[in-house]
Amino acid sequence: MSTQDAFLSRVRRALQVQGHASQAELALPESAPESAETIRSRLRPQRAALVARLQDELRAVGGQVVRAESVAEATQYVTQLAREYEAELVVRWDDALLEMLEVDAALQEQGVEVSPAAPPLEDAAAMAEQRDHLRELLARADIGLSGADFVIAETGTLALSTLPGQMRGVSLLPPVHVAVVKHSQIVESMADCLAMLQDEGQVDIQERLTSCVSFITGPSRTGDIELSLTVGVHGPGELHLIILDDPSDTDI
Repeated sequence: MSTQDAFLSRVRRALQVQGHASQAELALPESAPESAETIRSRLRPQRAALVARLQDELRAVGGQVVRAESVAEATQYVTQLAREYEAELVVRWDDALLEMLEVDAALQEQGVEVSPAAPPLEDAAAMAEQRDHLRELLARADIGLSGADFVIAETGTLALSTLPGQMRGVSLLPPVHVAVVKHSQIVESMADCLAMLQDEGQVDIQERLTSCVSFITGPSRTGDIELSLTVGVHGPGELHLIILDDPSDTDI
C-alpha cells in the first residue's frame, strides 16, 4: 500500500469511528504523505489544468462555474445573480475575500438586504439569541454567499470549515449557494486538501475528523422521493462557484 493510500485509509477509519478513538488506533505518521509546502510547489505549475478540470467536474454534477478576472467582475456576477432571482436577502460569511469584493454595498444599492454571519458573542445568553436570529435569517435568505478553504479539482468538491462568522447554514439552507475562491485555493485531490487543512490546523487527522469541515459537491441531491433523484430538497438547488484570478496571488 502506498503512503497516500495508507493516509486515506486512516482518514476513512477516522470517519467511521464512534466517539473518540485512542491515539494508538488512529495514529498517523508524523507527517502527511506530502507537506503543505511540497503540495504548493507541485500544484503551482498545474494551475491552468486544475482550473479546467475543476470546471469540467463541477459542471458535470450540476454546478455553475465562472472565472472572474477582477474583483469588479466577481462582484458584478453576484449582483447579476441577485437581480435574476429577485433576491431580497443575502446572508454571507464574515470573510476577508468577500470583504474585498465590497459586495454588501453593491447589493444594497439594488435594494437587497445583506446580513453577515457575525462572529458569536462571548455572553451565553446573547450568543443563543444571535444564533436564533441567524437561523431565522437563513430560513428566509434567497442566496447564501461564502468562501471556501479549498476546492478539489478531481471531484469538483468545495471544502468549507466552520469558524466564527462562517456558519455551515450559509452553504446549506438558502436555495442558492454562491462560493468565491481564488484560483490558488484549487488543489488536485482529497489527499492534498486534507493535508492542507491539517497544516492550517482546521482538521487533526491524528485525532478524529469532525463535522467542522463540510465537503460539498454540486447542488443538494436526494433519492429519497420515490427513488427519483431530486435536486434542492434538502439544501441549495444551485451552486455557483466564482474563481477569482488574482495576478498578485503567487502562492497556493
